[in-house]
Amino acid sequence: MEVRVNLAGTFSIRHGEQYMSHGDMSGVIGRMILTNLSLSLDAIPRDVLIDNLWEENLPSTAESVLNATCSRLRRGLANIALPSKDLLISTGGSLQLRWPSHVHIDIRTAVRSIDDAEGSYRRGNVDRALRQATVAYVIVRRPLLPGIEREWITRERLNLAQIMERSLDLLIDLWATRGDTRSSLLMAHKLLKLNPYSEVAIRKVMRSHMAFGDKPAAAKALADWKATLAKDLELFDNRTLADFV
Repeated sequence: MEVRVNLAGTFSIRHGEQYMSHGDMSGVIGRMILTNLSLSLDAIPRDVLIDNLWEENLPSTAESVLNATCSRLRRGLANIALPSKDLLISTGGSLQLRWPSHVHIDIRTAVRSIDDAEGSYRRGNVDRALRQATVAYVIVRRPLLPGIEREWITRERLNLAQIMERSLDLLIDLWATRGDTRSSLLMAHKLLKLNPYSEVAIRKVMRSHMAFGDKPAAAKALADWKATLAKDLELFDNRTLADFV
């Protein structure tokens, strides 16, 4: 049976038609353990995992909480007919999640999809590139562990933002190639919102406006972008900005 693990958006683990209950995920600590281990290709030392879970707010009971949480997670995995003892493994002072080879982990799917999309576009397969870039974008636009702040989660969110930027950049060109200027412009605005200082993004916004024949909109987009640079990055004084625009 198919195993699907969704880390972004609503966290879920499904085995066939069975879903792991939120109670079996043991709250915030349990979701962080499952996410951290699912994203790692290797085992994580217990002390590193503990630091990832609590950072500077390390409780004196961290070891016992980690052990108890892992036990509850194993029971939760067993409740959906997964071989929990073979999945969540503690050995040599480390913990590892050895998901079966046929597991679908959404974030890993997003990475494969954007790589596939870019390769397909280079080979001229626009339809496949569009499908794969859309898959990647739909996954990474969902938040990762919303409301939980840890340094490792911030790093993972930055990785997802990079995948989103690559997806949007490609979708702009793909929709333009398909002759759908409206969708291309929509993606260009999303890219500019994601990275408001991007020269690539503003060029693509302007190109999309020009494809509509709307030169004033293209000019306004450029002026707004330059004003944002001036204000946020303090690149120009008012006199220089007027000359620059």
